[in-house]
Formats: sequence, structure tokens, C-alpha cells
Amino acid sequence: MAIIRSYDNKFEVIDYTQELMNIPNQWGLFQKLGIFGAGEGITTPTLAIEEINKSYGLIKDRVRGDRSAQNQDYTRKMHTFAVPHFPMDDAIFPRDIQGKIAYGGQAGNTVETLDAVRFRKMERIRISHSATLETARALLINTGDLYAPNGTVVDNFYTAFGITRKAVDFALGTGTTNVLAKCEEVIAHIQDNLLTGDIVDRIVGVVSPGFFNSLINHAKVVNAYQYYASESEPLRKRLGAQGAGLDARFRSFEFGGILFIEYRGQLADSGALITANEARFFPLGTMDTFGTYFAPAERFDLVNTVGQEAYMFETRDVKGTKIEIETESNFLNIVRRPAVVVRGY
Repeated sequence: MAIIRSYDNKFEVIDYTQELMNIPNQWGLFQKLGIFGAGEGITTPTLAIEEINKSYGLIKDRVRGDRSAQNQDYTRKMHTFAVPHFPMDDAIFPRDIQGKIAYGGQAGNTVETLDAVRFRKMERIRISHSATLETARALLINTGDLYAPNGTVVDNFYTAFGITRKAVDFALGTGTTNVLAKCEEVIAHIQDNLLTGDIVDRIVGVVSPGFFNSLINHAKVVNAYQYYASESEPLRKRLGAQGAGLDARFRSFEFGGILFIEYRGQLADSGALITANEARFFPLGTMDTFGTYFAPAERFDLVNTVGQEAYMFETRDVKGTKIEIETESNFLNIVRRPAVVVRGY
């Protein structure tokens, strides 16, 4: 532990202890669940999805020789979505370094350096891009809206695909509610509307803290939760969804064929990412239900190239007065099958 001069009285000395680092939670649940995949680069700022509706017709019997039954081709629609643009810039000036003590500098004996300032700014920008991607995915699941808070792009996937979102009232405030029947209603709807050859690993419910607490304290559920969280399942205690790659920030509980995961993700300016006292249910294991696409940066040398998750460019002023840092991410999260995302309340 170092001894330094007091900041209040220049004729006194004080102990200088380890710095206190306050780091905001990086929730990352939807990244951990893997439903959006690793992301895919595209070469244009617009994405097109061709919706092909396959069907079949039951064939009625005819008198031998009668050929009047006619086949019909599949129907299709084209959906287009603009990719939102998310830039974040910064700059480094001589005054950021000159005469400055480094962040966490031991007892003021370490001075700031250009590399340290650059790293700190780049770290914050990169975390901001990652948090924006997670927020966009959470809000897509929550509302079906394409994330563009300034309104540069306005789209809703339920509206685009002509889908009315399924909602199930769990009535958790009523002690006699058959919660198992509510779970069955969710599962049956997802099964009937998946319309894909994928094998579903499991049904997940990402739920608000209020919904989770009401669920585990419901008269028809409380015993099952107590047994689920008993000493026979020690790793389940506050460790989150075992096997789903989650951590201690996510409580989980499997009941009625659904893995319920408590999600406390928050937006600093608009509150919870999952509506209070609600849940969102969807399948895991499908290949094309969700997706993330990255468009190229707004640079001449990147025109028509395959987009990357994020870009960072550094330019030193020829006058030597500043170093500019320009970054951007151009991404679009999609849900091709919005009918399989069910609202619970």
C-alpha cells in the first residue's frame, strides 16, 4: 500500500489503496443462447427475405381415366428491410495525456500514456457496440420491432409478415390457475407454427423478474420449485440455465416442458428489456428462425464487401492536434418466424 500526499491537506499524507472499479452489467443472454447464430455478413445496406409458403392438397378419388384434378404452385412474398446504421466516434487530444495521472496509477506515480488512453476509449466503444447488439436482440424478442431508436428505420416483423402475436394469460395472481395447462398452450402454439424441419431442442421462456417471482411462488408451482432447487440440484442454485451456457446472473427453472430464465437486462433510458411481469417464449435449436446480418461500413474502400460486426478507424490530424477514432456497426436482427415468439403475461 502506497503513501501519498493528502488531497485535502498538503502537509499530510494518506494511504492510497486499490482503485474501485464500477463496471455495468453486460447481460448477453441472447448471445449466450445462440439463437441468432454467429451473424452473417452481407454486401448491401438492405436485406431481402423471400417467404415461400409450401402447401399440399388432399387428392380426391376419381373415375379411372378422369384427369380433372389440378396441382397448384407454392405462393411467395418478398420482404425487404433496411439495415440500421450505428456509429460512435471519439478523439484523443494532447490535453488528455499531458500532466495527467493514469487511471488506476499507483499513488499518482504513473502518468497517462497515449496507448492507455487509446485502449480505454476503444474498450468502451467496443463494449457499447456489444451492448447495443444485445439490446436490439432483446427488444426484437420483446416487441418484434427492428431496433432503431432514432426512427431512421421503422419496421415490425409481426406487421411485415401479417402475424398477430400469440399471447397467453398465465393468471399467476390467481392461486387456482392451472399453470401446466398454460405451459401446454404455449408449447402447442409453437409446435403448430414452427413450419420447419428443424428439431427443437427445448422451449425457453425469457421472463421478467416479476413474472419469475410470481411463477415460483404460485400455489401450483411452489413445491416443484422447492424440489427443483433442493440440495439434490446444488448447481442449479442461482447458476442459471445449466447446459445453456448461462451464469449466475440468470436464475432458471424448468416446469411444464419450458425452461424459464429470469432476465434482468435494463436499458438506462427506457427500463426493462422484457416488459415488467411478462415473458417471451421461443424455441431453441432451429436453424433459420432468428438471424443477425452485418452490412459493410460507409467507406469507399469497403463498398460491396462482406460486412463485419463492427469497424474502427483511426486518423491522426496532420496538424498534430488530435487523433480521431471513428467506429460503426451496421446490423439487422431478424425473426423469420414471428409466430413462434409467444407473449406471456
